[in-house]
Amino acid sequence: MPLSYLPAKLPPSHSERALLIEGNRTYHPLLFKQAAEWQSEERGLALVTGDDAVGIYVFPSQLLRRLSDYKVESLADLRAWLPTTELVHLVPVEESLWQRVQTSDDCRSAERKLDRWLVKPTDGFYAQLNRRISIPVSRQLIKWPITPNMVSLFTLAVGLASSLLFATGSSWYMLAGALLSLWASILDGCDGEVARLKLMESDFGCWLETACDYLYYLFLFIGLMLGLERTSGSKAYLIGGAVLLFGAVASFLTVALQRHVLASERPEQLLQIWQEHVDSRRSNLLLFVSRHTEFIVRCCFFPYALVIFALFNVMSVAFWLSVLGANLVWPIALYSCLAFRRGRGSAAVIERPAVRPRPRLMTREFLETP
Repeated sequence: MPLSYLPAKLPPSHSERALLIEGNRTYHPLLFKQAAEWQSEERGLALVTGDDAVGIYVFPSQLLRRLSDYKVESLADLRAWLPTTELVHLVPVEESLWQRVQTSDDCRSAERKLDRWLVKPTDGFYAQLNRRISIPVSRQLIKWPITPNMVSLFTLAVGLASSLLFATGSSWYMLAGALLSLWASILDGCDGEVARLKLMESDFGCWLETACDYLYYLFLFIGLMLGLERTSGSKAYLIGGAVLLFGAVASFLTVALQRHVLASERPEQLLQIWQEHVDSRRSNLLLFVSRHTEFIVRCCFFPYALVIFALFNVMSVAFWLSVLGANLVWPIALYSCLAFRRGRGSAAVIERPAVRPRPRLMTREFLETP
């Protein structure tokens, strides 16, 4: 289908914008966000790498209707016309953020890039270890009508099952529970990966994932408390469990406050924003120590530690360390929230654009339909 036929497919609204995407390429999700945030009603947008068009274009409806006036009838005409006009703003992007897929070598290169795009900048050693399994799993999940929120809820169910095994008190069942909690930790990365692969990232999904993470901790701690109390008969575990649950709930509330204060516009970037704030205050000893030990309380590290404790049958040590850790997290989170509140602008935060009409999605396959 020639480009000149596209205006007939658009609604009559003058504020409508068309998003044209060449379908024989793969793109980093950030490029779609960049295109969707284009707000000019007069100029178009094209992403380019050097002299090569990336394959993502945004056109206001008025400009799209005038393309035939400039003898732009095909994608080839469009690529040739872009460098000669001032009606389209050319935005350079890195070659690592997209890949043309025409040969088997291109396909393999695209898969390698896709794997790299799914890794977060804040991923540490254990998170990257988990992604060696979670990424192949996510690649299979996207073939089915499964949403990221479904993955989050299923991961929570796996965490609940592990807590039930801990509650038995049996050393073998606790080891099985530790291994199951490790599997939940691996699955914990899948919801975000599926969201990025399916372009379904949302603030609600980020908050749901956070809530599921903390519920996972609560289930696990309750299971540990009941299991250890059952095998030892000591009421000290019930008292310690109450202190542990208080610390866990307080940590959830303070981190939620921290997310609202420091990263309300991009809640999924809280850890990165917090790290940037801390790195700017290296002279603060408390923050310095927190910065280099925060990985201990992440969902990707804790399950590995539980497996080690379960193997040596010293789950009581894991329990009391959890009591201590949970009641260190929330004071540090609260202190960070208050300390950084005045300096929100100093961290590199990606500002959320104003709500705008969603561009209409048009793929290359649609353009070339006879």
